[in-house]
Amino acid sequence: MKRFAVLLFMAVLTGLGLSPAVEARPALFAEGGIPAGARPGTLLSYDQIGLARNYRATAWRIKYVTRDYALRPILSTGVVVLPGSAPANPAARKFIAWAHPTTGVAWKCAPSLRAAPTRSIGALNDIVAHGLVVAATDYPGLGTPGPIGYLVGKGQAYAVLDSVRAARQIPAVGGSNEFGLWGYSQGGHAVLFAAQLAGEYAPELRLRGVAAIAPPTDLATLLKANLNSIAGRILASYTLDSWNEKYGAPLNALLDTTSQNLIDQVAKNCVDDLGGQIDAAAAQKGLDRQFLRADPARIAPWKDLMVQNSLYAMGNRAPALIIQGGADDIVKPEVTTQFVRGACRAGASVQYVTLPGKGHGGAMDAGHAQAVTWLAQRLAGQPARSNCR
Repeated sequence: MKRFAVLLFMAVLTGLGLSPAVEARPALFAEGGIPAGARPGTLLSYDQIGLARNYRATAWRIKYVTRDYALRPILSTGVVVLPGSAPANPAARKFIAWAHPTTGVAWKCAPSLRAAPTRSIGALNDIVAHGLVVAATDYPGLGTPGPIGYLVGKGQAYAVLDSVRAARQIPAVGGSNEFGLWGYSQGGHAVLFAAQLAGEYAPELRLRGVAAIAPPTDLATLLKANLNSIAGRILASYTLDSWNEKYGAPLNALLDTTSQNLIDQVAKNCVDDLGGQIDAAAAQKGLDRQFLRADPARIAPWKDLMVQNSLYAMGNRAPALIIQGGADDIVKPEVTTQFVRGACRAGASVQYVTLPGKGHGGAMDAGHAQAVTWLAQRLAGQPARSNCR
């Protein structure tokens, strides 16, 4: 039975789209201050990563300056990948800004700190085959002084946009100002916010399209709907713990002392390695569907934070591809459908693709190639089609 329980939990986490287990390594960069006057996107350091010989690309770990949700300077790390097939003229190179799914909320959960730091980049082989440069943020607080703003829309969006700015400063990369946004699950949330903010925050960059698979949009509805599952309680713990630290939102109205201690234990674990998966599952055992004393959507300041970090529609600044699994039990299909309807009413150009029978992880497996091809077409100047009705 114990073996079955472990396998079942691993299957649940696979359904979240979390990366395979990889060995953590020490932090590349020591904690340090941000240079006075450093602008958002300033590249502070870059260090080449060794890739397999048959992998025709060059990669670097980077550290750069970005902004938190209140536009205060903050550090982020990430990875940049330059395909060997990228245009020889640096000015002709175009970018994909990748935003990763949930790895955790602890400092050590940064994808760039793992033994295989490019492994978490969604559809990397497809992106490289198109000759597109990848900028993949860790998000501030993962690999840098925190706390992470987990599902904090503006902060994660700024880090995604600034990763492109930083990547262009690597001497071997250079690049044009054209880019596409690509994210899955938590990363889908980040890139949809980035699409909304790009024109104002990074006006020198030219956004050509945004592709998101299973993006959480209405956070209050999804949090409430997922409390009956192990994965849902872990994600709720991450959100509550992160927002308590990031915003100073008090937990007392929502949780008793025992539950607060439990979510603190959950938050110490990364869910992209086996040990962390098991420890996170063990830590949440004391939580049940009723562990919340009150609905966060009805208690200040949580209700305002839920609204601030949710997406109910989007403008029409760039075309969007949204892919959703029809059997997703983490990001509910009906929630994504409501978001798309709102976006269409607002005049956005949206291609909405539903994948019948696909769960949260299955949608990524089945949809990633379509997402990257769609982005490559937008970056090649081909017009986007909308199926808004």
